[in-house]
Amino acid sequence: MSDFVELMKRGGNQAITINKPDGVDFHLTARGSDWLWTAFCVFLVMAMILIGLMFRKAPNERLFYYTAIAPVFFMAINYFTLASNLGWTPIKAKYNHVTTTTQQEHPGYRQVFYSRYIGWFLAFPWPVIQASLLGGTPIWQIAFNVGLTETWVVALLIAALVKTTYKWGYYSFAIAAGVVASISVMTTTRNLVKNMGKDVFQIFTCFYGVVMFLWGIYPISFGLSEGGNVIQPNSEAVFYGILDVLLLGVVPCLFVALASSVGLERLGYGPQAAFSPMPHEKTMNSIASARNSGETAVSTPKATPKPAKKAKKSKK
Repeated sequence: MSDFVELMKRGGNQAITINKPDGVDFHLTARGSDWLWTAFCVFLVMAMILIGLMFRKAPNERLFYYTAIAPVFFMAINYFTLASNLGWTPIKAKYNHVTTTTQQEHPGYRQVFYSRYIGWFLAFPWPVIQASLLGGTPIWQIAFNVGLTETWVVALLIAALVKTTYKWGYYSFAIAAGVVASISVMTTTRNLVKNMGKDVFQIFTCFYGVVMFLWGIYPISFGLSEGGNVIQPNSEAVFYGILDVLLLGVVPCLFVALASSVGLERLGYGPQAAFSPMPHEKTMNSIASARNSGETAVSTPKATPKPAKKAKKSKK
């Protein structure tokens, strides 16, 4: 019986025991790690289901699945790292909302997971890309939106690693980048979606409305955790975890169902679209065809016939 009890003690989540949070006062505990493992399993199951459904489609019908598998798989790797208590650094807390018993002599250091931001850098642009696909947004506009989204992530990462009040400057840059990205989608892409039909416009409005709502909560979570040191890292893990599962897990999967109901052909991503010439190719082809038609239209001058030679008179 004692051996069984000892075996049970050895089982379970040992991440905090193996990867100890040395050098920090406010850190993740076993309960927080348990929740992160749960979120990891959710992302992993989503990724497996999406991959299985993707392989049931023809290769030229998998576009929507690619846009959902990417963020879900990236976040599965991210949450494996977080749950293992890896990818973090100690940062001196600026505000003493969460304190230590010897706060005056020993300022508290908070555990900041930079690996979370690496996962966001890889996963966050995909909901924006999905919304852009609904309107056939030009590639350069999508690149602009993605760049702003990445700026949002990088600026928040720098803000989390800065221990002085200058962190709020980067925090402001992050919010500005996110706002401009959403304005870009809600103007350019929204106007393009109107041409797709009323049903597609409603899908876009509901889809990106949810994206903007969840995206807008992230700065609040940052202000309560890495920014303001108001909540413990365990609460931070739960707060971010719920947002990540919804925005970077459920929403991308929901997009696959919504976009598939519309269809690739209607959105302009059918099989024939993959082989259609680019606009500049069409222009060059039209010029070449016009040139050829002009050349054939010009008649070549006929050669002037030579005068017939007079027949010589025969001598009698």
